[in-house]
Amino acid sequence: MKKKLTVLLFLLPVLLMATSCGNTFTDYKKAVEKTGRIEKGQSSAEFSITMESNTEGMSTEDRNRLSYYSSMNGSFQSVFDYSRNQGIHRNYMNLGGLGFDFDVYQNGEDKYAKLPVIGKYLRLDDLLKKAGEKKGSAENEEASYKMLSDDTLEALGEEWIGMLQEKDVFKGKDIVLTTPDGEVKTTVYTITLNDSQFKAFEEKAIVILSGDKNLRSSYKEIIRTYADYTEEADFNEVVAKMKEYLMRDTLNRFRYTAYVDIDGYIVNETIEMEISRDAKGPGEPKLIRFNLDVKKWGINKDQKLEFPELTKENTLKAEDLDQSVLSSFKDLFLIKK
Repeated sequence: MKKKLTVLLFLLPVLLMATSCGNTFTDYKKAVEKTGRIEKGQSSAEFSITMESNTEGMSTEDRNRLSYYSSMNGSFQSVFDYSRNQGIHRNYMNLGGLGFDFDVYQNGEDKYAKLPVIGKYLRLDDLLKKAGEKKGSAENEEASYKMLSDDTLEALGEEWIGMLQEKDVFKGKDIVLTTPDGEVKTTVYTITLNDSQFKAFEEKAIVILSGDKNLRSSYKEIIRTYADYTEEADFNEVVAKMKEYLMRDTLNRFRYTAYVDIDGYIVNETIEMEISRDAKGPGEPKLIRFNLDVKKWGINKDQKLEFPELTKENTLKAEDLDQSVLSSFKDLFLIKK
């Protein structure tokens, strides 16, 4: 897991943190590089997504089901020591007022998660082994674990850099933030984008993502395991739909803000984004608002990580997953055949 878990949970901000362009970005680039070398510390994030959808022609039942996804929010808290290959990540999600939490642990080579609803632990290696046996390939097992390859993340970062222009980044005045480490003096960097820039990046990002074998494999496994569809949706059809949405999307607002402390670390970053869409189909979003706030503290200080003791009573076996966990997830997300 290590840093890759944070990369999967916060793909967009990680890409933003990887950007620099021209001399104007020199100080910001140094902060990005230094922040990327953090080995110990703590972090937290809060996000929210609200959507207004086209409900024309939808039944009352479908409208009620859609309402669960009209307002989503969540939080993530992590304490980590990558030098010892350790991390504890506590996560909370709320969909339309229905909340659940799940924790992920890594202690050396031992990786496990505390699952929502049932409150038991599941060893992730056992889960991946089961997935690999189902697919008959160790390569596919690895693909299920790493949703995006390192090459894909690198390519996305390069495209983001190429899209930015010097005028897009503004270095503001110093301000003092109140953090768990106390009051911290920071320099503010702000990035704003227009619709054409964002579309150009999205278009290239879709091409890069569509070529990632790990993502294709993970998508098929999620559909097969959780959705219970009688016919699998083809991944290429999903890519085509993403391209169609792109042509009907308009970026109304995009603002990214980074706060760099006196030691040169990014200790806080926020994203505010609003997209409107020409929603033609029922249930399709016509307005999407997204907000994200990420904080870091205790940087490169020794951390105390306390791991739960796994027992036969509190640990779920991979072979029992279908009967207990999947039924809980299907109820939670209103998934039906």
